[in-house]
Amino acid sequence: MAAGIKGIDVPIGPAIVEYGEGEDKVTFDITKGGIKFKVQTSKQDTTVDQYGDTIVKSTMKGRTAEVTIPFALHDLNRLAAAIPNSRLVTDATDPNKKKLVVSGKAGYDMLAAAKKLVIKPTAPTTTPNDYITIPLAGAVADPEYTYDSDNERISNLTFVAYPDTDNDGDLFIIGDESASAQTTTQT
Repeated sequence: MAAGIKGIDVPIGPAIVEYGEGEDKVTFDITKGGIKFKVQTSKQDTTVDQYGDTIVKSTMKGRTAEVTIPFALHDLNRLAAAIPNSRLVTDATDPNKKKLVVSGKAGYDMLAAAKKLVIKPTAPTTTPNDYITIPLAGAVADPEYTYDSDNERISNLTFVAYPDTDNDGDLFIIGDESASAQTTTQT
């Protein structure tokens, strides 16, 4: 008789990423290598003479978050949304002819172009509690293509989280962003 452990929720599987809202929303749904969400926290450790090198206190200095999407399609419309300081040009006489022109000019305000980003796992049992939302994500894509017969050409699209100063500096939300604050526990 096979015995299993019941009640342990260990999710696996791919996801999609939605970037922007409404008519500006772009969905990155074909990936190769797994979407990655990464958070890093920096802290200042305090020591005192009486305890030598033993840390007696730590203070959080900041936190960063980013999402990397290994986008597997050569779709100029979607790439345009993820490559900052670029413009998509569609030919006036032939709408099938397109080009993405990327500027190297300094001074582009990446925060001004930031949009909402949501990672949505695609498993059938997924609920909004499984989502990760970045209210203000700025695109920082640096495509790197390898042209050979053994590998797909992947555009690693990176999005950086900026604090949402309208909402107490929120950086990201894990779970259903529509949950209202009935009880809040802060750690």
